[in-house]
Amino acid sequence: MKKYVLELIGTFFIVFTVGLGSNPLSVGFAYIAMIYIGFNVSGAHYNPVISLVMFLKKKIDVKDLIFYVIFQIIGACLAATSIAMMKSNMQIQPVLGDSIYSVIFMEAIFTFFIILAYLSVTSNDLKKNSFYGLVVGLPLIVGIFSAAPVSGAVFNPALSIGPSIIDILTGEGVSQYFTWYYLVGPILGGILAYLLNKLIEK
Repeated sequence: MKKYVLELIGTFFIVFTVGLGSNPLSVGFAYIAMIYIGFNVSGAHYNPVISLVMFLKKKIDVKDLIFYVIFQIIGACLAATSIAMMKSNMQIQPVLGDSIYSVIFMEAIFTFFIILAYLSVTSNDLKKNSFYGLVVGLPLIVGIFSAAPVSGAVFNPALSIGPSIIDILTGEGVSQYFTWYYLVGPILGGILAYLLNKLIEK
């Protein structure tokens, strides 16, 4: 159970930091900190796509996959609720006016980058690499700086699903209308990262 709770806490802080202003450095450093906090317990996924990829790599079983995703979404919902109580509902959406293809491409390519970094780190002995948190976290910072003007820089379905659930429950906001962007793009990117990593490891 402790690994599921840690996934909830880690996802909460990442989504909460996004909701406070989505500053690339604050979000990135929150992610890096949670990687160091949780890696030896849960693997520090905090993202359903990473959990899916680790399932494909047979690092977790189907039970873990289901519970990881559930607890990640609960963490995202709690973060979105906290933000809504302080100011207003979180709005997770792309920059309106950009094409669907551009949004999905940006989400896919930077999720690919983030997960490829995660896989490259977790394939090695972490006792010899004290910088693994930075290796995984820096692509997220780069992705937010680069993709925010187009896709909103989500790269994590939980970050969209949580606020969307709160929007639906409160009847406010529009996040739910864009959730599918943040499912399709990141899942495509994650699967591509998995396939490339599998090819490299052969």
